[in-house]
Amino acid sequence: MAGDEEAVELVGGSEAAADDEGVMSASLYDRFDQWRSHRYILPRHYKLQTEEDTRKYSLWSVNFMITCSAINTKMLNPNFAIMCNPYSGNPASFESTSPFGFNSATYFIPMCTLIGVAIASIFIGTMSDRLGRKSLMLVLGWISAVGSIVKYFTRHTFWGFCISNFIFGFFLGNLPIGMAYVGDIEQNQKKKEQLLGMVVGCFVLGSSGGGIIAVLMADVGLFAPLWVGAGLMVIANILSHKYMIEPAKNVVEKPIDIDIEDKFTLNEDDEDVKRPEVIDQKTLWNIVGGALLDNIGSTGLFPLCLSPLALETYYAQFEMKGEEPVMSILAYQWLSVCVALLVIPSTQMTPWFFERLGVAGVCVFGNSCTAIVTSLLLMIGTAFPATNLSFGFFVFSMYAGFPFTVFSQLTTGPMLDAIAPSDKIGFVQGLNNASMNFGMALAPWVFGLLADATSTTAAIITGICFSVAAALANAPLMRHPLMGKQAPKPPAQKRIFKGEDEEIVQKMLSGSYVDPELTLEIAKHRAMNGMPTVVPRVRPYGEEKETLGKLAKDASATFEFRRELADRILAGLASGKDDPENLEFSKEELVQFLNTVSRGDNQDQELIHQATTDLGVWMGDYLEDNGYSPHTASVLMKQMFMTAFPRLTDDGPELTEENLEEYLIRNRRVMNSYAEHKKKTSLLGIFAQNAGGYHGHGWW
Repeated sequence: MAGDEEAVELVGGSEAAADDEGVMSASLYDRFDQWRSHRYILPRHYKLQTEEDTRKYSLWSVNFMITCSAINTKMLNPNFAIMCNPYSGNPASFESTSPFGFNSATYFIPMCTLIGVAIASIFIGTMSDRLGRKSLMLVLGWISAVGSIVKYFTRHTFWGFCISNFIFGFFLGNLPIGMAYVGDIEQNQKKKEQLLGMVVGCFVLGSSGGGIIAVLMADVGLFAPLWVGAGLMVIANILSHKYMIEPAKNVVEKPIDIDIEDKFTLNEDDEDVKRPEVIDQKTLWNIVGGALLDNIGSTGLFPLCLSPLALETYYAQFEMKGEEPVMSILAYQWLSVCVALLVIPSTQMTPWFFERLGVAGVCVFGNSCTAIVTSLLLMIGTAFPATNLSFGFFVFSMYAGFPFTVFSQLTTGPMLDAIAPSDKIGFVQGLNNASMNFGMALAPWVFGLLADATSTTAAIITGICFSVAAALANAPLMRHPLMGKQAPKPPAQKRIFKGEDEEIVQKMLSGSYVDPELTLEIAKHRAMNGMPTVVPRVRPYGEEKETLGKLAKDASATFEFRRELADRILAGLASGKDDPENLEFSKEELVQFLNTVSRGDNQDQELIHQATTDLGVWMGDYLEDNGYSPHTASVLMKQMFMTAFPRLTDDGPELTEENLEEYLIRNRRVMNSYAEHKKKTSLLGIFAQNAGGYHGHGWW
């Protein structure tokens, strides 16, 4: 009783301390019962790590916020040429853009916004590392919504509008937060590259979407789209508040390093990001410098090849002569906003190029494509007469080539992420966004001044030179181990997946003997999860020649297990005929499982064929080394093979509900004959040893 009373006194105490194990257990169980009745709230970051839908909605809300911010950044771009032309006939145009001319004024307005974005990007990434991604994203979003409204009320003067664009540009730079967010929640390198591409794709899509809204609202007013931008930012903020989840700090699962001798596989963890502890400064500034050169060079392609090149060649010169232009202003606006939509196919193509060229190789390829496409457009726009045919070639060349030019911009994020420690992801992505926006802000304006002072051709040729310089600057990165072309990955059938016993699967993959029951468990696990089955390495005969005795010894367990497995399945099917409601499995399920394991749609058929060929070579080498003459007795060898391996199916390897039972019966017959044969030979071996011990020679 004393013990019971002491236990009661300990229950519910703030500190449970007793030497008696029973007392501690009673107290612990009582507290556990109390805890079970209490209401609890699971921290959302656990759901972000474990629930696919939660993770998906969180990423969608981030991408939507970035898209809306990009819409607000580029919302009025198609209207700038009209705003800065006092003679456009539009009452909303600025009366004066002094001291700038038309080209430089047209590019000065977006420059103000992008300069603000670029300056803010330097600090926003680092601030999000310290303060959290979500809170900073929401602060920027709400201020941007207010900023669109303020910009509308400063529309009456050129300088008032420019100043408001500059101030609120500081709050539109949330792209580095989104890219850092991807770095926080995704550790698989291949998936991370795809998600970063989607983030950049949303940014470019938003840039195009803003222009489309401006074109569609042309009759409403040059500045009216700002109200749409404000509304979109409000919606984006509400969605982010509801669905975006702040990732937990220091709770990232670390990938497990494995070091297995004679490793023939790649563990799935090997694709996870292993972040460095410090930033490689030389590589960092190489990437940032190359990105800056690339963004300056890209200005030669877009917008200079559209305005002023296409605008002058296919519209202005005809308008000045009072003739019908080849390209209307509306067509120009649609061309300028829709070209950015081509980033969508770019994001779909980049993973394919990443695998073949490496991330840095794709970057150099994109720089080169920018120089080539820009040169081609310059030649079409200046060397050929301005006709409908030449204009058609101009548009075709721009739209066909633009997706490849975007590659270089889609690679900077993954390259910077690869060299970033976990606490510097926001910082490096901020530098990336800053370099991009500085280039996008200053280059068009400077090139506009250059075009006004010299010629459009000179400005575009300068852009081509910068693209070539970007390719040369990025070329050394192709030798970086994380950014160059990666060694080809083993197929999925040759990998160890998470949750599997590495030692067992490694033995299977290397072609070593593994207990057949364990082999079946792994095959079942993979089939249930839609993963391809293990295709073991077929060891060459010469490699196994000295261990054939062990290989034969292990055969008994395999034959008996296979026979028993067939027995169990046949018994289960038979009981199902008598009592269908208690059937443990249906024929349909069994057929699907067996076909998936052997030759499912997720299997690499080439790999299966190679394993079959290697096994044939092994058999040939065995025959040749053990007294047979396969080269002279091939017909006999075929007959022996067919006797040893009778047909299991009559209509090809595919199993159906109709031939399943016959397949299992034939399989059992084969396994039973082998198992019984092994028993007899083992028994004869024992008799031989005993007989030899008593009589000196065997009785045979």
